[in-house]
Amino acid sequence: MTAHAGDAGAAPVRRITQELLAGATGIRRGVVLAAEPGTVAGIGLLDPSLAPDPAGAWVALRRDGDAVEAGTALVEVTGTAWELAVAEDHVLGVLGFAGGVARTALSIRHAAPDGMRVVCGGWKKLPAALKPALRAGLDVAGIGHRLLDDEFVYVDKNVVTQLGGVSAAVAVGRRLGHGPVAVQVMDVDDALRAAEAGCGIVMVDTGDLDTLHAVVRHLRSAGSDVAVAFAGGVGPGDLDAVAAAGASIVDVGRAVLDADLWDLRFVVEPPAIG
Repeated sequence: MTAHAGDAGAAPVRRITQELLAGATGIRRGVVLAAEPGTVAGIGLLDPSLAPDPAGAWVALRRDGDAVEAGTALVEVTGTAWELAVAEDHVLGVLGFAGGVARTALSIRHAAPDGMRVVCGGWKKLPAALKPALRAGLDVAGIGHRLLDDEFVYVDKNVVTQLGGVSAAVAVGRRLGHGPVAVQVMDVDDALRAAEAGCGIVMVDTGDLDTLHAVVRHLRSAGSDVAVAFAGGVGPGDLDAVAAAGASIVDVGRAVLDADLWDLRFVVEPPAIG
């Protein structure tokens, strides 16, 4: 059986880096550097108090939305040698993740046809700790977190099932009086039922353009002007085809969630200050 740090009689866990730096005295300075061009996001989320040990003083040198070149300093950290070592483990992550999201989301927004609303609604698939950084990156890119910015009621397929079908689910959503009802559908029949029940948005969450074409065609033939949204593995190269098929809102969740991290470095600058 393996002994753990909290077990009675277990040997205390050694902090080897702290021991290595025990003789390094004085206040020192480190900087977070961009290792590649990118767009800054997540600056407002930086908080050294969230580190498990003191992590020095952090000063942001750039603002969210700044486009920077490789080698640009983003954050300055001052503290003891150990505090800088702690900071290195905690200052890079939020900026690297949010900056990676911003880069990918910006490329998607720039690829979108005029008039198309691009959103990223897949954030529920991320751990809660990552969601603020995701939203920071989306905000920089101008991509929405939700189908609409204003109040609305979203009825997903599982809620539809639990409420007994699309028509009943839309009716319940409308009674809430919280704005238009957006309902997730998988085929033409459910889209028509949703429109007849008074929904505001039909979300075709199939990733299949043929289904989207059919849904839009049947809705318009029925005289419905309900807005149509589309989702399901949509990437930047799909946006023109999605717009041509009749969707005015597109959810690019997976394309954003799979964004590469923005490559950043933490560099301690010699000599020590003081």
